[in-house]
Amino acid sequence: MIYKYDASIIGGDSRQTYLASFLNKSGFKIITFGLSGNISAKTADKADSLHHAMELSNTLITPIPFSRDKVNINSTYRDSGSLSIEEFTACLNQQHYLIGGNIPEKVTEYCKAKNISYYDLMKNESLVLFNAISTAEGAIAEAILKSNINLHRNNALVLGYGKCGRVLASKLNTLGANVTVAARKESSLTEAYTNNLSYIRFDENNLDVRDFNFIFNTIPSLVLNEKILSSVSSDTTIIDIASSPGGVDYECAERLNLNAHLCLGIPGRTAPKSSAEFLAKAIIPILKERSD
Repeated sequence: MIYKYDASIIGGDSRQTYLASFLNKSGFKIITFGLSGNISAKTADKADSLHHAMELSNTLITPIPFSRDKVNINSTYRDSGSLSIEEFTACLNQQHYLIGGNIPEKVTEYCKAKNISYYDLMKNESLVLFNAISTAEGAIAEAILKSNINLHRNNALVLGYGKCGRVLASKLNTLGANVTVAARKESSLTEAYTNNLSYIRFDENNLDVRDFNFIFNTIPSLVLNEKILSSVSSDTTIIDIASSPGGVDYECAERLNLNAHLCLGIPGRTAPKSSAEFLAKAIIPILKERSD
């Protein structure tokens, strides 16, 4: 079967809007559905429905993350019509190649059962690192906007020292903050030490956060519980960049009148063009291979 478009971009945020433009400039014909932002007719066509978008191309590009509520494909465009995962999987066939980020297990299991090829962008180590850069810069921007003090010469705690935590701690250190890393793994603490950062072993039952002006959480589980939050100063700014529902007991934080913020989808809000450029570098080789 000959398909009219090289790729269908389904759902997403401003990153996918820029991605459509990058792919178009690279010579690919694109159609979109459920995508926010202004896209000229010269850049991409718009599908009338999810089914329409999926029948016009055998390469489907979905957002990062694929879904936030596990019911619908993630989209910031509210008038797009149905983007239900159930309808999406019902329209998948063996000719399709699915590209997305953090694709839910129920979707990947369906693909395996139906022999449908898929590629999770968040398994791409280079892309994950690029994404960490955008996320770290955005987290710092959020902290600056939501606090009434400077980062410079003030105490910042970074919870977690994975890819995002490492980039975030490095950038905070460069800005002159007094950075401390909290992590469980001995290897992470050793790495923080070799990077000339202060460190403490993370223990949710015995974590002293009283002296920190900023707390950045990157751990995708409840780590800032009621016991820890009760010792946080009302002047402290908490920026939580872990995946939903985050790592903070927000009911407790509200009750204690703390300055705590769950900041999701940072790359799509603060650096969508740069993020889209990273995505394009990962996706273009796939599209070229499929068009040969």
